Amino acid sequence: MTEELYPAAPYLAAVENTAPGERHPGFNKVQTYLERFGYLGPSTSRALGVLDDPTEGALRSFQEFFHLPVTGVFDDATREAMMRPRCGLPDVRPGELAFSTTCAWADRTLTYAFDTGTADVAGNAEFDAIRRAIQTWQTVGGLSFTEVAVGSSPDIRIGWRPAADPDHSMVGGVLAHADFPPGCSVVTNTLPKPVHFDDSEHVWSVGAATNAFDIETVALHEFGHIVGLAHSSVANAVMAPTVSSNFTKRALTQDDIDGFRALYPAAPQAWAGWNSLGGVITSDVTVGNNKDGRMEAFARGTDGAVWHRWQTTPSGDWSGWNSLGGIITTEIAAGNNQDGRLEIFARGTDNALWHRWQTTPNGNWAGWNSLGGGITGPAAVGRNADGRLEVFARGNDGAVWHRWQTAPNGNWAGWHSLGGVITSEIAVGRNADGRLELFVRGTDNALWHKWQTAPNGNWSGWNSLGGILTSNITTGSNADGRLEVFVRGTDNALWHKWQTAPNGNWSDWRSLDGLLTSDIAAGKNASGRLEVFVRGTDNALWHKWQTAPNGNWSDWHSLGGILTSNITVGSNADGRLEVFVRGTDNALWHRWQTRPFLTEEPTGASGAATMTEGTGGDMPSAGVVPQTVEMPAGTMGESVTTNGHEHPAAPAMPAGTMDASNNGAMSGHGTGVEEPAPDKMPAGDMHATA
Repeated sequence: MTEELYPAAPYLAAVENTAPGERHPGFNKVQTYLERFGYLGPSTSRALGVLDDPTEGALRSFQEFFHLPVTGVFDDATREAMMRPRCGLPDVRPGELAFSTTCAWADRTLTYAFDTGTADVAGNAEFDAIRRAIQTWQTVGGLSFTEVAVGSSPDIRIGWRPAADPDHSMVGGVLAHADFPPGCSVVTNTLPKPVHFDDSEHVWSVGAATNAFDIETVALHEFGHIVGLAHSSVANAVMAPTVSSNFTKRALTQDDIDGFRALYPAAPQAWAGWNSLGGVITSDVTVGNNKDGRMEAFARGTDGAVWHRWQTTPSGDWSGWNSLGGIITTEIAAGNNQDGRLEIFARGTDNALWHRWQTTPNGNWAGWNSLGGGITGPAAVGRNADGRLEVFARGNDGAVWHRWQTAPNGNWAGWHSLGGVITSEIAVGRNADGRLELFVRGTDNALWHKWQTAPNGNWSGWNSLGGILTSNITTGSNADGRLEVFVRGTDNALWHKWQTAPNGNWSDWRSLDGLLTSDIAAGKNASGRLEVFVRGTDNALWHKWQTAPNGNWSDWHSLGGILTSNITVGSNADGRLEVFVRGTDNALWHRWQTRPFLTEEPTGASGAATMTEGTGGDMPSAGVVPQTVEMPAGTMGESVTTNGHEHPAAPAMPAGTMDASNNGAMSGHGTGVEEPAPDKMPAGDMHATA
């Protein structure tokens, strides 16, 4: 180590090696050092200038802390260790843990301010170096630091001082000093807490430089004291008491992090890691909830059939894969009947809409049945205010067609047209008063919608909400019942607009930023806050959420993984959100919130990231749920297993055409009467706010 020029060095250098019981000139300086840094109590009786028993014990403690031979003799190695440049706060004897802590801040949101800098570096580079050191501690989580003006009563005040600092002397080889949090302070019992750097006896630099000390390295150590850490006996730890010139150490060691976590325990992770549900799937995933709250997932297998697996208990583990048969050519839609029975819908090889349903709530499944029609996209399902299901699909003419149950849990009316010419899948929302509302992309790429004019009733005409969409539409319902829609814009960012009052008018378009490579999925937290999920340019899963029910939005945060599908969001019986995707192995993967978010706390990791940064990484295979590695081949005609029970399979879907009732109103039922539909949606322009 380069010899440092400070007044104490010559005195210690001149002190002879001293054995227990011996007296040498200047040995009192060694005793002063041991007292100053906590090894020799100030009230301990001692013979001045003599290596007596109390001093020998203190020397042994010092030697143990610095990993020197524990001899109790003042020797060359001990002298060299005492002459190292160091922090001005006392050391703490190691116990079971290498790190040592004092106390924690009660207020976890701290402020800091700068006063005087140093002329050793250009401009304000010294302050930038300290800001980086502060950010390193903040990244660990549990404390936040905000810079304020020096006149704004900061919690921490930072600056350079003469070595003879009135609040805590730095004369004699001390580089800097700070203080511990209120309640265990050693410098001052008031705020602000000091972080002072010696500007008389040492030279400062940004980075390693001969005979100079890196500001960020020393600041990282001193802010360790500010957060409540004492000195560590681990030689390479940031909180070790000494440091050399021409040296940098700007990363925390595990010892430093362990000490911090002892004071500020990490909050539980909001989300579990990725886990595989196995299978080989060829579609996006659809998730529904059984009457008892158990989620059930549906996907198309390599044989074209519908496969499903379900939670064996509400919010619990999952069954294996089972086939529901069929050969489908679209994604799957799922809805809940009024009595809680799940019902699924998909297009068959004849382009008709087919469905099957649970015969009892939480129970077995009926065979496949055709609802006819000639559809050119996946179905969408909504539930009327009186509990009747209603399905919507795009017909061969590009219009929206629908049919509905004539009674809750009952039979179905024929196909009827709602008109329009659409270029997207259909999204269904339900207003606060129970009225269904449809959202689609028109031929002008704008968002169009129409709605029931009364619950269970007739339909309005098509109306444009503007914008230029490059994705399908996703709907969400705010805590107060206001609908909100999400789309990808021409800039690949997430855009949204919302009803300004329940059942009411709509806001302008607003951007939520990001770069999306998928459609959007939306879920509602237990607190009522909406949360959206997308795939980023790194193919990882990203999400953002409302910071309060009905409120503003967080930044983007990554949930990792590498996705090869759109995202599906389900809700557990206890309110925890769960997301489902297809991985690079074509298996179904999922991750879930570790607890329901009933408050306004963040639902993701602290510290927002830029959506275009980093890579998701392969979804880990650790902790994999027992699974079928590949869905076994199956055909429509064979007997299939559902919910663990065998039952006869339905015959193959027969060829079908659009029902003859396609141009008529639903006789005697309110949901079939509509205004004449235009042949084509009129052009619309993006609102000026886009």
